[in-house]
Amino acid sequence: MDCRLPIAKVAVFFMAALPTCTVPRRTWTPLQDPTQLDDTAFLHFLATVPTVTVDEGSRAVLLLIGPTDRWATFEQRWAELERRGGVKAAWRLSPGDTLDKGTLAHMLRAVCDLPPGLNELLAAPAGLGDRRYALRTCVYHGLLSYGLPHDSVTGGELLSALSAAESRVACRVANGP
Repeated sequence: MDCRLPIAKVAVFFMAALPTCTVPRRTWTPLQDPTQLDDTAFLHFLATVPTVTVDEGSRAVLLLIGPTDRWATFEQRWAELERRGGVKAAWRLSPGDTLDKGTLAHMLRAVCDLPPGLNELLAAPAGLGDRRYALRTCVYHGLLSYGLPHDSVTGGELLSALSAAESRVACRVANGP
């Protein structure tokens, strides 16, 4: 029996799957540099973008804590979110990568101090499904609409999530820890 044919089929399958395993990048170029905008103009800018980058998403989520002039660079924003448990270095995301719903949910869950679900607690030691379960938690609490964890976030979706999260953070601050 000739075993070359099944091996060839498997090789073609894996070669076809390789290009789809990369993180999507935004090809649209904004008219102005978002890093030069103040916080209010930045929020107006977000309403116009078809997809949000990781850098823009991290700045927007940190707006829930306060003015972002404390974190002028992506590295400072990333370190602050990592300190709060909103992102993980193992994800190896770069500033220009497209922000996905799972990553946004993980950031929001940490900033809003949402309690993790049972599945998230059980999967946490292995690091499997952390963004998926964070998305389920955010959907349950009404911060995000349902979607797949790897779906790209649009500017409108981000603003909607920030609005829902802002009211949650404001209630937490008003009621105390």
